[in-house]
Parts: sequence; C-alpha cells; structure tokens
Amino acid sequence: RRASRIRKEIPIISIVGYTNAGKSTLLNALTQSSVLVEDKLFATLDTAARRLRFPRERDVIMTDTVGFIRDLPEDLFGAFKATLDELHDADLLLGASQYR
Repeated sequence: RRASRIRKEIPIISIVGYTNAGKSTLLNALTQSSVLVEDKLFATLDTAARRLRFPRERDVIMTDTVGFIRDLPEDLFGAFKATLDELHDADLLLGASQYR
C-alpha cells in the first residue's frame, strides 16, 4: 500500500514520538478514526494509516507509528523496521508529545 500511495503522489504525514505519547489519540482526532488507544507502553505494535481529507478534495495519508524508547538496544532495531520505513517515505513528520 505504501508504494501505491507514493506512486499516486498522495502526501504522507507520519506521527512520531515516544511510546505512550498519544500518537494514536492524535490520529483518531485528526481522521475521526477508532485506532486502539490504551494508556500503556507499546499499545501500538503495527503502523496504521488513515486518510485525512482537506477542503478542495486534497487528501493526505496520516500514519500512526510504533513509539520509540530511549536507549533502544541495537538488537531491537529490527523490530522497528516498519516504523523506520514509514518515516523514510513520509513527506512530513509530526511530533506527538503527550497528546491526550
């Protein structure tokens, strides 16, 4: 799906931040979605993408990413590959810092 969005030139905005910072809550508020929200570390284990429509039929794709932690052990980098790939392909990174 990501390749299709890039090919169609739909801008991608990825919400980034530490784990439990409110990224899913922000995605739900902006896109009127119902992505799972829980007050616990790593409630989001997979990247979620939702469409956000602006006036004049302008769309963007908002992605909710797995949260980061400080001092991530190098052997866990692989677990974050999908998130890092999303961030690489994003046109804009939107930081979430305690959005609840």
